[in-house]
Amino acid sequence: MQNHDLRSSKPSLQSTPSERLEEGRQPEAVSVWVNPRIPIRWRWAALVGSAVAVAVLVLYVIILDIEHDAWLENQAAQAELQVDRLTDELKLPLLSGSSSETELVVQRFLEKVPTVLGVLIRYPDGSDRMLGSVNRSDAALKHITASKRVIKLSVKTHWYSKSVIFDKTSMGIVAVSFSGQAWTQIAGKLAQNIFIAALLVVLLSSLLVFWIASRMSRPIEMLAEATAKVSKGDYQVQLPVSGNDELSDALTQFNEMVHGLAHKEELRGVFGRYLNPKLVSEVFESADAEMESRRQEVSVLFADMVCFAPFSESTDTARIVTVLNQYFELFHRIVTHYGGHVDKYIGDAVMAVFNHPINDVQHTRHAAMAALAMVQACQKLAIEGAYGEPIRFRVGVNAGQAIVGNIGAAQRLEYTVIGDAVNVASRMGGLGEGDELVMSRHSFNLLGDGFNFHSIGMREIKGLSQPMEVGRVVTANREMRQQIEQVVLMAREGSEDENQCDGNV
Repeated sequence: MQNHDLRSSKPSLQSTPSERLEEGRQPEAVSVWVNPRIPIRWRWAALVGSAVAVAVLVLYVIILDIEHDAWLENQAAQAELQVDRLTDELKLPLLSGSSSETELVVQRFLEKVPTVLGVLIRYPDGSDRMLGSVNRSDAALKHITASKRVIKLSVKTHWYSKSVIFDKTSMGIVAVSFSGQAWTQIAGKLAQNIFIAALLVVLLSSLLVFWIASRMSRPIEMLAEATAKVSKGDYQVQLPVSGNDELSDALTQFNEMVHGLAHKEELRGVFGRYLNPKLVSEVFESADAEMESRRQEVSVLFADMVCFAPFSESTDTARIVTVLNQYFELFHRIVTHYGGHVDKYIGDAVMAVFNHPINDVQHTRHAAMAALAMVQACQKLAIEGAYGEPIRFRVGVNAGQAIVGNIGAAQRLEYTVIGDAVNVASRMGGLGEGDELVMSRHSFNLLGDGFNFHSIGMREIKGLSQPMEVGRVVTANREMRQQIEQVVLMAREGSEDENQCDGNV
């Protein structure tokens, strides 16, 4: 059998629920690329910034449409004045039929009005004359009629036409193409100004929301950090509470929850010193934990002090308690190391159970090793008892069926084991003389290699109808002795460390 560390070979019964959860939890592969963590402050800032940007964009479209309509109205008014003046100047040239004078008038008009791209003169016979940069493929030319303004479906150019009337006689139609370049410049300037304004608004609003969200998310972040600490078993966390809102209520409730958990863990530790720690954990972790009575194969160890009555009569009370606690501390460490638990202390005796509540297929072997280690620990400790002799303990082990259940009154229950297996273990200890392990032949056969059985004959056991063969059990080889010595050494070192810490405190 391999050596085991007292502190690492068996799962700690005093561990917190969070530690047990961490031990049983399997690592989860979570990709940050699949579900990246984005702080709330950044989400709110991005959300508000996007909302403001969309609102500004909609506002820009509305303003642009209003401004465009206003510009068109103003452009149409100016165009009407310009075309009226041009038609007045073209009356005489058109009446005389002089193309040179007509061209001269139009050229001067183009020079005076830079926004005019070109002029179209449509004569009564349907012929056209183009002056300036007029695009003959412009679809608007087909729709030019007398005294009707024609707007091209483009922001670059639009047309305005008017009939030339002299003495109630039409001499043709004059159509003028005005450039929309001015509107392009106006629209560009408007877009630039709105973009700058929108950028400032988005920036300021995002900063403001980021600041507000930071103040709101800070308590949440504190709560998350504190929750992580609590999940690791730190119940000393307390969060500062300020304000009077939902966040402050959450922090207050968290502090109260941690206080309750700390109190519960404190009670768990206190009860674990008097009761089985595993059972205490089950009760604390599940309020409706059912501990049903049942039969179970167990190994029971009994150890009681030899000549306790003379020792108690001749020794100071405080020393009696101190000495018993020294031995029981070593016994507890040894029993726990081998997977058993101390069921109860009965005056100067201790009762330990193996295979309950922690299952152990080699419970009888481990019970025997624990018993031999306890015998060796007594020899190492060698405290003087009655009549000046070292204190010794009679140790007995027995394996068999026992009843596991709640024993006692409704107001005070004890979850323990009872039955012939327990009674026989107690009788086994009484058959020894001290500093030796006594077992029945039946229990010895369950140990396996590494032990020898020195029979002391058949014995009548109170409560049993048939006598049984009993004997002293010792180690059979050096390897087993070294393993037990190592456990005793670690148990004594642990006890000395705790005593030293208590003295320093």
